[in-house]
Order: sequence, then C-alpha cells, then structure tokens
Amino acid sequence: MHRLIASATLTLVFGCTQDTADNSTLQASCEALVAAEANRSPADVQALSTTAEPAGTVTQVAVAGAQAPWLCRADPSGVVTGVEYSQQG
Repeated sequence: MHRLIASATLTLVFGCTQDTADNSTLQASCEALVAAEANRSPADVQALSTTAEPAGTVTQVAVAGAQAPWLCRADPSGVVTGVEYSQQG
C-alpha cells in the first residue's frame, strides 16, 4: 500500500482550512498530493467526494488508470495528514 504522511514542509505547502462549504481548497490540496505520490499529472486526478469523520475528513480522489480511488485524510482543522491508495497492490 502506498502511503505518504504529510511532513511539516508538505503541511506548509498544502495545508488548508475548511472555510468553505464545498471543501474546494481541501480537495485541491488532496489532488496535488495524490498527483505527486502517484507520479501523475495534475490533470490525471480529480477529487470525487469529501466525507466528515470523527478524526477529520476523508477525500476520495480518482487517478486516471487506477482501479480504485486514493484516500486523502485531513485533521478537523483541514490540514492534510496523509494520502494512500485504497487498494492493496
């Protein structure tokens, strides 16, 4: 399973807050991180949905050619804490 834990540098670059109802800033950050981890062009990734969970949010991100979505986790303040491919492989 691929997994990237956001470091302090990534948090500063891609960290975001959830000020907007549509989570567009969070989703854009997730798309950028997933594109980097999957070694794909930003045009090859698209946020599908963002779901609130007790520990924050999970955004599902589609990657062209992937069989399953990637997951992007953020803490309750909207700072991305990591991304991972949702399927073993």
